[in-house]
Amino acid sequence: MRINVLRNDIFTHVASLQNVSSKKGAIAILSNILIETGVDSIIMTATDLEVGMRIEIPAEIMKTGSITLPSKKLFEMLREINDVHITFEVSDNKWAKITTSLGNYNIAGTDSEEYPSLPEYKKENLSTVSSDILAEAIDKTQFAIAQENDNQFNLLGALFEKETRDERNYLRMVSSDGHRMAFFEREFDTDVSKMNYDHVVLIPKKGITEIRKLCDNNDFIDIGFENKQAIFKTSNTTMIVRLLNGEFPNYRNIFRSINKNQVIEIDRSNFIASLKRINIFTEDLYNSVHFKFSDGTLTLNSQNIDIGNAKEELAINFHGNEMNLGFNGKYFVEAIQVMNSDKVNAYINSEKSPCLIEGNDDPGFMTIIMPMKI
Repeated sequence: MRINVLRNDIFTHVASLQNVSSKKGAIAILSNILIETGVDSIIMTATDLEVGMRIEIPAEIMKTGSITLPSKKLFEMLREINDVHITFEVSDNKWAKITTSLGNYNIAGTDSEEYPSLPEYKKENLSTVSSDILAEAIDKTQFAIAQENDNQFNLLGALFEKETRDERNYLRMVSSDGHRMAFFEREFDTDVSKMNYDHVVLIPKKGITEIRKLCDNNDFIDIGFENKQAIFKTSNTTMIVRLLNGEFPNYRNIFRSINKNQVIEIDRSNFIASLKRINIFTEDLYNSVHFKFSDGTLTLNSQNIDIGNAKEELAINFHGNEMNLGFNGKYFVEAIQVMNSDKVNAYINSEKSPCLIEGNDDPGFMTIIMPMKI
């Protein structure tokens, strides 16, 4: 194989692919990127068997062929090269010689035949979706996905749903880690009649992260679901994500259980700033903050026996019985910083009830935060 390619083109896409390639080392070749020649392009592929990505970029093909190269070292080398063009030449012993105006570099590769191929899919089953809607759905739910060390595997991703109401199609994403839940819904502005699935669609957290990056550089993304996998395609990139198994909690009943008769209105920017200061003095494991709601005032308290304590008061629009609750302060910050509303509407029924948060300028978005013992 011998190719000539623009440095900026290949560096940008290797940066994306090396985030997908496996870092765990269980199967050594999955830490590599597969590079193959096309007609007037090269096709680069990375996978960790959960998320797979294939990118095609223009290139001058002088000799066809293929090879896999270590993604991390390839990325680090391309990052430091300040040149316009780069030439790749692969020898019979699977060494890749990379030539620039600055010098020559040799990287040991492996045979491309050992690299796993990405699953097949049917292009006719894909529907085009506005990337702005998909990006907002991810931004407003990603923060509540459970961490990898959580034993509830069905919470290690986000639920994706399409619902038709009154002949209108809606995108819905929901996430939860068992202590909080985020919900987002928005009407599709494109034809998604081909988007069908016959099982629960749970997209793993790593897939959600990579899909969000794909949204930044594309106005529209083609989406489809088949054989327990999700397909996301743009003009030059294909991403295939293996879906999680399991059922998602009944989020509808959880949201219905909250009585919205009592609302507390709080200035969002002041609330975030105050919580960030208060959180400095919380215990790192639970980030416990004491919330005291009284007539027109919210008092926030936190304490760390090794550092000190903090107390602040905020003016709020609330007239009712005094309530004392404990919440994870970090959860509140992560929830309200993705919002656009100037005012946050918090619904709390009693001192033992969860808090539901909405905003007038965040249509379709809700989040629930469970209280802690104080």
